[in-house]
Amino acid sequence: MSYKPLIGKNDFDEVFNNCIQNINSENFKALILITNDNFRLGMILPKKNIKLAVHRNYLKRIIRNLSIEVFAASKVSLVVVSKKRILDFKKDKLRREIKTLFLNLTKKLNEENNYIFN
Repeated sequence: MSYKPLIGKNDFDEVFNNCIQNINSENFKALILITNDNFRLGMILPKKNIKLAVHRNYLKRIIRNLSIEVFAASKVSLVVVSKKRILDFKKDKLRREIKTLFLNLTKKLNEENNYIFN
């Protein structure tokens, strides 16, 4: 199963203004909104926070793959934002951080919304 990207300011504004849950980690913030549409994903990884394009592309790939693993069957819109400048770019550490962020988010949503995720 795939995902549909969030495109344009209106899609992102909808999630930012109406998010039902947000969760933070050391370097990232994730906001989620339950919708009637298929899984949608948006990422905000500014050059100001992640200097090298190689690193930004790696994070996009990791976020996309992990989010599809966790949220593909659900009807949610997810936005992942880089919170601050990532100085120590260790791939395995960041991958674990993102995976933990998504798992904590699903756990919180399940507790509050009667187990919408399996």
